[in-house]
Amino acid sequence: MLNLVLNSHDGRPLVEQLVASVRQHLEARLLRPGARLPSIRSLAARLAVSRFTVIEAYDRLVASGHIESRRGSGFYVAAPATPETACDRTGVLDRAVDVANLIAELFSDEARAASTANRLFAGGCLPNDWQEESGIRRYARKMVSQGVQLTDSGTKLGFPPLRDVLARRLTELGIAAAPSQILLTAGATHAFDLVIRYLVAPGDAVLVDDPGYYNLFGHLKLAGARLLPVPRGRDGPDLDVLAALAAKYEPKAYFTMSVLNNPTCTHIQPAISHRLLQLAAQHRFYVVEDDIFADFVEAAPPRLTALDRLERTLYVGSFSKTLSSDLRVGFVAAAPETIDAIARMKLLTAITTSEFGERVVYEMLLGGHYRKHVARIRERLAARRARMASELERIGWEVYGTPEAGLFLWARHPAVENSLWTAQGARSEGLFLAPGASFRPLHDISPWMRFNVTCSADAAVYRILARAPELAQRAATDGARVQRAPGSARAAA
Repeated sequence: MLNLVLNSHDGRPLVEQLVASVRQHLEARLLRPGARLPSIRSLAARLAVSRFTVIEAYDRLVASGHIESRRGSGFYVAAPATPETACDRTGVLDRAVDVANLIAELFSDEARAASTANRLFAGGCLPNDWQEESGIRRYARKMVSQGVQLTDSGTKLGFPPLRDVLARRLTELGIAAAPSQILLTAGATHAFDLVIRYLVAPGDAVLVDDPGYYNLFGHLKLAGARLLPVPRGRDGPDLDVLAALAAKYEPKAYFTMSVLNNPTCTHIQPAISHRLLQLAAQHRFYVVEDDIFADFVEAAPPRLTALDRLERTLYVGSFSKTLSSDLRVGFVAAAPETIDAIARMKLLTAITTSEFGERVVYEMLLGGHYRKHVARIRERLAARRARMASELERIGWEVYGTPEAGLFLWARHPAVENSLWTAQGARSEGLFLAPGASFRPLHDISPWMRFNVTCSADAAVYRILARAPELAQRAATDGARVQRAPGSARAAA
């Protein structure tokens, strides 16, 4: 019998109460491994809360490993972690899918029917007219005229001339990597897939930024990793927390963005970077540096990879954010033995990557076209960023830090505790937002939201955002209010 109690006078959000109540049942062994939990619909009806509340609670319990989702069957109490259950691929897949379920709605038919600006507010890419489609087509035609075939297979490491150029570009960032230490991939997602396959086994602990990139969290969960959130501040990760986690759990790696963290657009400052690398050496974990937004900033603190010289670091870059989301060309830079191992994985999983796409990027880098393109992007982003920050502050929002570069602003309304409710309320008016919980490894509540600054010119959007407290209250009232007399409690059997 499952007796879950919610109290309207508890003071905690309903989601937190529901999560805590389920955990209490588990700790008291009132729920056995394999026991089926009530369906989302039935539990919402019994507790007189919205299905959204139950979904969020179940998502958190899945992320923390207390329960598991079985596709087409429902939610079940997870078995204690053992080498065998850690490798249960069905549960792992469901946990990975659950990570970004709210953001995934941006790609639904409903989202696609919304205006471009209303979708991009929550999106993580440049608008189509900011990307370099015309340049890509021009260089593609040039190569076809030169007899280059679209179907040409690439080499194990990727197009050698492009790797030569990338080695020179990395030198400009203070990173010494020979062309033989660079592996070309089909975008950053492919790069991370290979790196995770190389570093992480099911059940391994990994350190991640909180907040950080939700898609990375999904890939790590798909690999069966245990995520250890490290609070990310204005100057970098909380090293006291990181050191304690490293000592207790012996993580395999720390995945981070030292420059232009997604979603906050903050950098890790040099003093913290040096101490972080000392901790990595002390506790013998790798550092995977995600630098896919490298070209969105001219001046930044030294990259971790530059300080470490590729001893315990792996560096991931990409051109999908600056050129086109359809041009999947990324790369990994690492120590020679690491690149050799990852290259073998690439051969097993994808054989080779598209040499045609790699040649397009090479031609654009070689001719100086790319530098001019990203310089224009930085100028446009600076203007849009300033405008959005000003507009958000004008309507009562607080912007996190003072980002001087990047695609995003991280902001909150001081009267809103849980931005999920704001996102829910805004969606009813056709505006899709990216709530902070989606960028937290365990989906913890957050008042913050990520905004794409390229949409700063849409005045109608600010009129909606100015009503954030009203939207959040309406969504919470409509969907999550407990229907009972003050002070009473309601139980679900």
